[in-house]
Amino acid sequence: MPLAYQYIDTNAGLITACQQLSQAPAIAVDTEFMRVDTFYPIPGLVQLAAQGRTFLVDPLAIDEWQPLKNLLTDPDTLKVMHACSEDLELFQHWLNLRPSPMADTQIAAAFVDMGLSPGYQSLVLDLLGETVDKGETRSDWLQRPLRDSQCHYAAMDVAHLMQCYDILAQRLKDKGVWHWYVEDMQRLAQPKKAIAPELAYQQMKNAWRLQGKSVGRLRALAAWREDVARSENRPKNFVVKDTSLIEMARTNPADIATLGQCQDVRPSSLRRYGKQWLSIMAASSEVLPSAPQPLSKNENKDYKRLHQVVTEQAANAAIQVQLMGRKKELLVLFEGLRKKQPFSLPANWQGWREEFLAEPIATEYKHIQEAH
Repeated sequence: MPLAYQYIDTNAGLITACQQLSQAPAIAVDTEFMRVDTFYPIPGLVQLAAQGRTFLVDPLAIDEWQPLKNLLTDPDTLKVMHACSEDLELFQHWLNLRPSPMADTQIAAAFVDMGLSPGYQSLVLDLLGETVDKGETRSDWLQRPLRDSQCHYAAMDVAHLMQCYDILAQRLKDKGVWHWYVEDMQRLAQPKKAIAPELAYQQMKNAWRLQGKSVGRLRALAAWREDVARSENRPKNFVVKDTSLIEMARTNPADIATLGQCQDVRPSSLRRYGKQWLSIMAASSEVLPSAPQPLSKNENKDYKRLHQVVTEQAANAAIQVQLMGRKKELLVLFEGLRKKQPFSLPANWQGWREEFLAEPIATEYKHIQEAH
């Protein structure tokens, strides 16, 4: 049986829908978007549901978004989403906000031992015994009109969210981890800063192989590409590939012909940007430290000692180890060891994690330092 929904494609319709939804203490939120040949996601549909009403909001037909902004930031209305990292990124770029207060049912499920990253389909099946069709996952959400099957799929993505959340919230409270979850959701709702262009090179695979002035050239080239990708709204590798920038920085070509011989450089990009690349490299004479390199065999042993502490504390807290501490945070900690810096707790470990990790991690950190 098709799910009932209301398709909103006028400013007036959005005002009415948001007024109705604002009466609910919590609403389900989801988005559909496209990101094939752009740096930023392009919104294709926004799904909203509460108290038996489901709305599909058309971003291509509406141009006044204040009602939706007000709803998504209303402190009295909880916004419930599932696996929401990409939705948050979309809202931050498109509407310059992050929904708040918010809840992510995927993270809630992880806290109550339902797997680290359960999909919406499996979550609904496990909690409610309902089957959700995922046949339109790879649809073109910018085409108009949308097919009935697309709209049904989109509506189903929010139809069961509130029921799932209510069950998960009770399980979180029963397990005694509710306040941990709420704290994590508050952190997740905070605006996320884009990477500084001058640090973009550190995210590039094999950047660590460069040394001295080559690192300075790579930093300048990667910062330029970051700015171009954002301003032209194109994926970074559509502008120029990592492999090309690394080889340019390493070999420091003196002219367009030599530049064109670098790995993976497209002729069209060479014609458009070649002179800029040469100019950037000519002006980049700074000697910089190499980017962080992968762990060596001996370093990996020390890393495993830190990871073991996180694993033990996760067991003490009766949660999955990835919820207690992620590899990314441990690598930041390990970089401090490499640089012989005093122990400093990673920012994401402030709050409830601190009571589990601060003392044992600091102790292990000191032991590793003393061993070297």
